[in-house]
Amino acid sequence: MGAKDWLVEKAAVVMINQAVLKPYGTLTALKLDTTARTIDAEVQLHGETEPVRLQVHEYELIEEAGTVFAVIKSASTSRAWLTRLVNDFAVQRRFELPESVRKFLPMLR
Repeated sequence: MGAKDWLVEKAAVVMINQAVLKPYGTLTALKLDTTARTIDAEVQLHGETEPVRLQVHEYELIEEAGTVFAVIKSASTSRAWLTRLVNDFAVQRRFELPESVRKFLPMLR
């Protein structure tokens, strides 16, 4: 893991916990590999006794007319039902990255 991946991981954990996961749980671990374009995360969800593991096996960043999108190409989780949900509603879909994330874009490429 490079220094840039480590820096992005630390900033991302705080941002994701505050902006996205607060009502659902806490991101407890994040490993990012910008070279391989993979993400390995662990989330402690409210009501779950054990953490949920999420692996993004491949992602892509697309920039169009000043807007940046993330596309999950392949993913799995430690729960079969959640893997199905991710595949049905997240894989191969474009998610617009907020402006606050775009400033980190050079580090993600």
